[in-house]
Amino acid sequence: MAKASTTTSPRTNKAAKKPASRDTRGAPRSSTRAAAYTLSAAREAELLREAESLGHNTVVFPGKLARRVVWASRIQLAAERDAADLVRTPFPEDEPPLTREEIHALRDKIELLRAAQSRWQAAQQRQERAAATFAKPAAEAALHRQTLLRFFDLRFKKSPEGQKRLMTIRAGSGDADLVQDVSDLLLLCSEHAEALHKAPRGEADAAARLRELSPQLARMLADKTLSPEAQRSRKLRDAAYTLVVHAERRLRAAAEYWYAGTDKLKDYAPFPVSRGAASTGEEEEEGEAAAEETAAEEGDVSEEDAADDGASEEDATEDGASDEVEDER
Repeated sequence: MAKASTTTSPRTNKAAKKPASRDTRGAPRSSTRAAAYTLSAAREAELLREAESLGHNTVVFPGKLARRVVWASRIQLAAERDAADLVRTPFPEDEPPLTREEIHALRDKIELLRAAQSRWQAAQQRQERAAATFAKPAAEAALHRQTLLRFFDLRFKKSPEGQKRLMTIRAGSGDADLVQDVSDLLLLCSEHAEALHKAPRGEADAAARLRELSPQLARMLADKTLSPEAQRSRKLRDAAYTLVVHAERRLRAAAEYWYAGTDKLKDYAPFPVSRGAASTGEEEEEGEAAAEETAAEEGDVSEEDAADDGASEEDATEDGASDEVEDER
């Protein structure tokens, strides 16, 4: 009689030997792959009004959407588990008591953050496409700009006024300055058209091409600058994140009252951030690897969420660049 095989796959052995993660030993589990949770249009509109009421009192969203959603969801589930205690927390008189409805509402705020981030990313991608379209004609215009500056450097060698105009053209940098430089150079070209046409190194052709590019560059610059709608979507994304942060703080304060000194309090820990990263003042300065390890162990981060993270982490750089363009205009 053939002996039954007792071979087990390496994956099975690995899974059997892997110790339980620190999160599975305490914090409730949540999963972004669980049954889809739908935020109703009415509830979303209500939360958007609450977010808009924050005005400028918002926290800038620091990125890592998928991991932060997993972390906030754990806190929300822990609060549902401990609701019987938390709702009896004696908050100060100037602060409303915690309710079960408020605990449940954190889930809605998490979903609002997801939706707001998606809308902001869509606006950001449109801006990025416009910026990519701007790059090629801008590079060509910069070459023609140098050709004409070389010509006018020689022509204004003995003209302090002319040299001052050239210094003004050279003074700035950036896309908005390039568009303005083209306009300033075209004015000079009009004033010195006869001499320009006699120049032997293609100056007249450079001026003619800049006249074609000038309106295109102005229009493209407007397209690559954040529109008022895009700016609003970014502010709403930050406001939605602020609602989540405020809700977490309330739950954390109640948990500290009930569970200080116990393992249960770990379920309400703030999201860990890397040293030197922007913080709300309440987030722990743990290594970024801890958050990555946690999300990986939970298996809660989908490929789509990971892509969201990548775009989120670039917000600070790209937002700054966009703001610079706005300031230049």
